[in-house]
Amino acid sequence: MKINTLRIGVIGAGFSGAALAACLHKLNYLNHHRAHIEIFLCEKRGTFGLGEAYSTPYPFHLLNVRANDMSVFEDQPGHFAEWLKLNHDIKDSLDKDLPFGEQFAPRILYGKYMRDLLRNIQVADAEGKCRLHMEETEVIDVNQIENQAELVLADRRRITVDKVVIASGNSQPQGFPFPVSGDVKLAKNPWDYRAPEQIDQREPVLIVGTGLSMIDTVLTLHHQGHEGKIYALSRHGLLPLSHSNNKAPAKLNASEMPRNLRQLMRYLRAHSKELMKSGGDWRAIINAFRLHVPQIWAQTSISDRERFLRHGLPYWNIHRHRVHSKIADLLADLQACGQMEIIAGRVLAVENGAAKIQLRHSSVTKVINITWLINCMGPSLSVKSFNKPLEQGLLQRGLAKLDDLQIGFSVAADGALLNAAGQASTILYAVGPPRKSICWESGAVPEIRKQCFDLAKQLLQA
Repeated sequence: MKINTLRIGVIGAGFSGAALAACLHKLNYLNHHRAHIEIFLCEKRGTFGLGEAYSTPYPFHLLNVRANDMSVFEDQPGHFAEWLKLNHDIKDSLDKDLPFGEQFAPRILYGKYMRDLLRNIQVADAEGKCRLHMEETEVIDVNQIENQAELVLADRRRITVDKVVIASGNSQPQGFPFPVSGDVKLAKNPWDYRAPEQIDQREPVLIVGTGLSMIDTVLTLHHQGHEGKIYALSRHGLLPLSHSNNKAPAKLNASEMPRNLRQLMRYLRAHSKELMKSGGDWRAIINAFRLHVPQIWAQTSISDRERFLRHGLPYWNIHRHRVHSKIADLLADLQACGQMEIIAGRVLAVENGAAKIQLRHSSVTKVINITWLINCMGPSLSVKSFNKPLEQGLLQRGLAKLDDLQIGFSVAADGALLNAAGQASTILYAVGPPRKSICWESGAVPEIRKQCFDLAKQLLQA
């Protein structure tokens, strides 16, 4: 008797791809959707389950979310906290004064958690019901052949599958938008975590970007005893805000929320102020609003989305992407003692060991002497210049198209790619950042795990 096997190709093995594989494995065993599935998890870097965020080698790079919110499984929110509790060999890496669910665990531990999940899939495959193939290669093209697809690999192999899920993560980092002379030392990639190790303790540093990648770099410099001046610059000069221990909850009614961006901002401010008057915290409003972001984003006009990306994004980021209070305190201390300076403005040029900076809302030009220039601007928002052969091929052949803002693929509500004619594929899907066009918040664990959980159920029922 021939066994009916569902074959799924997953392109990218960072959090999105690994989480999808874990959900497929779990749901297939729990619900007995199918007798057999095969997952081809393809990752050109060969670092399965890590992605950029969890590839750091340093224990002082912490998650910016509590363990209770970091489970891979939508239906099992305490899974990561339970994993921390059961792994006795990592206890020294945790805060002894906090329960496991309240931990801001080192990201290096979260990478171990993700690798354990993939390892467990392979160990549990004694009956062959869910076979995981971890392919250390790049998928350079996908050919559609009737009701199946063919993965074309960089090593010239071809794998036939029934479904394909693109889980390629964030876009590549932005390049410096200003001239830089050859005498300046550069760290161009914010995810090259070891780059700061090359910096002498006394050398002055300019970091372009004041978000989470900048904080990673400052932490690395601090822990290796850096004594030189650290400048951090962005257009608004805003830093991520800290988490709070205030646990007072908040609820928002989606039907009451305006769809106009300006009115929505007023609505959130008003509810935050009202909650704070009664002893609550504005962070609870942001947390409650996150649940409604996909629906709100889908119903917001293109012009309002563009306005948000131009003007509202920096403010959303600092309220939404928060950091442990101890890290916020360290940044404040470094500024107070004069070692670190935050600058609001834009770099005009970097040459002959000096950066020329136009200060925000000012005609004043500031010149600072630096030895190192570090790119912490984060991933490019626009994907219109996709430089990966896979995406280029899909777009050129009309199997996929970009959304109106060119921040991701055009996709249906379930993540199915829309072709050039606007028709939803029954074979090609996306999870995580490539799905940003329909729900905006597609780069964080809570949002991605829900996408993976829902898509896994759908694929297994196909």
